[in-house]
Amino acid sequence: MSQQLTFFSTVLSMRDPLTPQPLQSAEGRILQFNGEIYDAVGELEGYRSDLLGDDAVCKNDTAVLSQLFERFGVIHTLQSIRGEYAFVYYDKLSRCIWWARDCIGRRSLLVNRSRKDCIALSSLPAPDPGLRAGWREVPAGEVYKLDLRIMDIEVISWSYELCGSLKYPYMPIYLDISLNQHSYDTLVTEFSSTLLAAVRRRVLTIHHSRSKADTYAILFSGGLDCTLLAYLTAICLRDHNAHVDLLNVAFENPRIGGGYDTPDRILGRQSWQELRSLPGLQSSQCDFRFVEINVPYNQVIEYKSYVQDLMFPKDSVMDFSIALAFFFAARGIGTMFTSPVADPVEEYSTLSRVLISGLGADELFAGYTRHGTSFARGGYEALANELALDFGRLHERNLGRDDRVGAHWGKEFRYPYLDEEFVDFALRCPLDSKLWVRGSAKEGKRLLRHFARVIGLYQVAGEKKRAIQFGARSAKMEAGKGRIRGTDKIV
Repeated sequence: MSQQLTFFSTVLSMRDPLTPQPLQSAEGRILQFNGEIYDAVGELEGYRSDLLGDDAVCKNDTAVLSQLFERFGVIHTLQSIRGEYAFVYYDKLSRCIWWARDCIGRRSLLVNRSRKDCIALSSLPAPDPGLRAGWREVPAGEVYKLDLRIMDIEVISWSYELCGSLKYPYMPIYLDISLNQHSYDTLVTEFSSTLLAAVRRRVLTIHHSRSKADTYAILFSGGLDCTLLAYLTAICLRDHNAHVDLLNVAFENPRIGGGYDTPDRILGRQSWQELRSLPGLQSSQCDFRFVEINVPYNQVIEYKSYVQDLMFPKDSVMDFSIALAFFFAARGIGTMFTSPVADPVEEYSTLSRVLISGLGADELFAGYTRHGTSFARGGYEALANELALDFGRLHERNLGRDDRVGAHWGKEFRYPYLDEEFVDFALRCPLDSKLWVRGSAKEGKRLLRHFARVIGLYQVAGEKKRAIQFGARSAKMEAGKGRIRGTDKIV
């Protein structure tokens, strides 16, 4: 039986010099890679450092990963690196094709096996609706190996032991809730240092070459999760001549009215001003710039089909309203304010190709209303089960969709709360450090709120969770549609 392999890549070009893809070695190995590798451990650590040299930020991870696969094999390499990625790898010597997403699933990878004589792998589904049937998200935590000699696919479960206790499937959420004040103070300290390290990995590995002052960007609703990331980003950059763009998106919603003064817009301005007033940031060389991204309803109609194509195979009303918000936020075009009293810069477009996202905090630290409901029904054991369910399905429900939407504009989302070491820490945290219960009162994300108060973000610390589609008003925009649920399929 004849076989034909076709490899096609487009590259976001996050770093210079550009490494064209597909990347082919002299031995005929072919690698397609989307993502970032932040660290390697064990015997790979020194070898990767030798490959990168002193100017590691300027080198390309695709070439490094190809050499690591060749020297250490696919499975051993994946167990020993930290990063956000998806890949397809062809080994000509063994006649095998490997593919996988990282252990949390932070980059998109889809597979289509609807035809018996063909298998297709792609970061994006085919835009033609007639070719959509059969596309599925590749599950995180599984490595796939297709032996072309016998046309057999082996699924290799991922035993990921990089951080000691972090494995896939993930460990149960820690059930010990016996916290005293000393252990809680220690926990807060570990929280802040681990999250700062996660932010540093994602911020200080961004390569800039086109402006005198480097520009960074945060997806910024003004809520607790993203405001903490904005603060920690500024801490990482306090000795750099840098700008941090706080991208805040708002939609003209004809069903509600009220223009662009959405809940997230009002909260975003308040949180921006509270960040600016923090004593700990007064000596920083970097500054915060608030970017108001206003989306008129006619633009929603104009881009509706594009967004639906990008988010597929997700096809619910809720997925569409969330994808809309990320789509326009990632475009990064709006009105920029350097201070509340300065004249705005119209039609500003952020230069940052990397967008820092707060996704994962709610799933790890009980940020949703349903987490309190689960506790009320079955105590901490029910809460633990709900958290494990939420975190375990992030790769299928959120991450692939968001990656595809951002990549449309040549942008890359990075997730400090989903850093491997931070996830390992979060899974070990006692449950009452996540959901604080006193009588009938319940407060989610206790650790995050405590840290916010420690650094002076008192207003932010008290804010309740609001989903982006409601905070930005990208949900339920069409009048006269009757009762629509988020789980309904898009017609």
